[in-house]
Amino acid sequence: MEVTGTGFRAVPTGLDAAVAELTGSADRLTAIHGQLHTPAIDGKAFGLVPQSQRAMQAHGTSLQLSSAELESAATQTRRLATGVTAAVTNYRRGDTQASQAFRQLLGALAGGTTLAAGGAAAPAGTAPFDARIAANRSAITAELAAERQRLATYQTQFTGDPAVDHQLRESITRSQARIDLYENVIAEHRKILSFDPSGDGSMVELVGNIDAGTRNVAVFVPGTTSELANFERYHDGAVGFVDAAPRRDLAMVVWMDGDLPSNLFPQAPSASYADDLGPRLADFSRQLRAEIAGSAAAGNDVQVTFAGHSYGGAVVGTAEQHGLDADRILHIESAGMGHHVDGPEDLRPAQPDVQRYSMTAPGDPIAWIRDINIGNWGHGADPDEFPGVIRLETGNYADGRPLEGVSAHSDVLTYHSDAWWNIYQVFTNGPLVTVPSLP
Repeated sequence: MEVTGTGFRAVPTGLDAAVAELTGSADRLTAIHGQLHTPAIDGKAFGLVPQSQRAMQAHGTSLQLSSAELESAATQTRRLATGVTAAVTNYRRGDTQASQAFRQLLGALAGGTTLAAGGAAAPAGTAPFDARIAANRSAITAELAAERQRLATYQTQFTGDPAVDHQLRESITRSQARIDLYENVIAEHRKILSFDPSGDGSMVELVGNIDAGTRNVAVFVPGTTSELANFERYHDGAVGFVDAAPRRDLAMVVWMDGDLPSNLFPQAPSASYADDLGPRLADFSRQLRAEIAGSAAAGNDVQVTFAGHSYGGAVVGTAEQHGLDADRILHIESAGMGHHVDGPEDLRPAQPDVQRYSMTAPGDPIAWIRDINIGNWGHGADPDEFPGVIRLETGNYADGRPLEGVSAHSDVLTYHSDAWWNIYQVFTNGPLVTVPSLP
C-alpha cells in the first residue's frame, strides 16, 4: 500500500509478497513450536535445596506458556495472511471490472448502433456480440491468472483449526471450479457475452451460432445456488439442446447476469434478486433482437424463447413486467410468475401474442410457495394456474421411472427424459405433450 497526495494506492503484487512473508513467518513459528517441549529433567538439576521442586515447576510452566503463545502467534499470523489475501482479491476484482467496462465501452463505440426489429435503436451503450465476445475473452484470460494466484495462496493457509480449514477447503473447491471453467472457455473459444467474477460471479454465454441457418433462439435462466463455480452444468445442458437440433437451427443463451439466491432460506423467498435481474433480462431481450436483426438470420423470422428454472422463472416473470421481448416463455419448476403478478394485466410483454408454458413435476415442493406476496417475499401467481398458460407433462426418466418428488425439481432437465424432450419442443416449436385440461 502506497500513500499518494490524494489517498492510497494498492499494489497487489506487494500485497502478494506480504502474504508470502506472513505465511513464511507462520511456518517458522509452527516449526519452533514443534521443537519446544518440556524435557525430562533430573530431580537434582536445581540442587537439593527445599525450593528445587518449586523451581522445576516454574520452569515447566514457563515452557508451557511459551508453547501456547507460539501456537497463538502462528494462528494469528495465518489469519492475517488470509485477510490480506481477501483484500488483494478485492483490489484485483476492481481492476478487472474497470478494465472490462472500458473494453465494452470501446467495443460499443467501434461497433456503432444496431437496429432492433421494427427499426428501434438497440439500448444505448451495448456492443455487437462479436465485440463482447472478444472483450470478455481478454477479461477471462486476465482473471484466470488472478484466480490461479488465489488458489496457490489458499493452499498455504491451513491452520489446523477445523472450522477455518473447512471454510478454506470450500474456497479451494470453488476456486478450482472457476479455473476449470476459465480454461475451458479459452481452449474451446466459447462465446461469452458478459462476465463479472466478483461475488458469486456472473456470466452470459451464447451456445451455437446466430447465422443464416438459425430459426430459434432459447434463453435459459437458472435458479437458486447458481454461480460461476457451477456454471458449467448449465453450459453442458445448453450444448445438449443445441446438438439435438438436426438442422443446427437452434442457438441458446445461458443467462446468469447477476447474483441469484445462494440458499433456500432466507434468500430464495426474497424478490430482491428478481427485482434486480428482471429489468436487465428485459434489456438483454432487446439486445438479442438487435443482434438477430443485424445477422444473416435476419430474414428467418427467428422465434425467441425465454425459459426460467426455479428462481429463474421469477426472474423471467419480472422481466415481463419490464417489456421482455419474447415469442415463447417457459416456466420450468418455476417459483412464480413474478413478484406482484396476479393476472395477465400485470404483465407488459413486448410481443402481445407471446405464448406461455409451464412445467411442474408431481410432488415438487416448489408448488407450495406460489401465490405468495408478503412485502418483499414471494414470487407471484402460480404459473400452472395462470390464464393462458399451457401446462406441460414432465413424464418419466429415459429408463421409464416417473419424474416426481423433490429430486424432479432439477431432474426435469435430465438429458432425454420426457420433460427434457418437452422443453426441447418448446425451444424449437415442435409437438408438445400437455397436461389434459380439467372438465
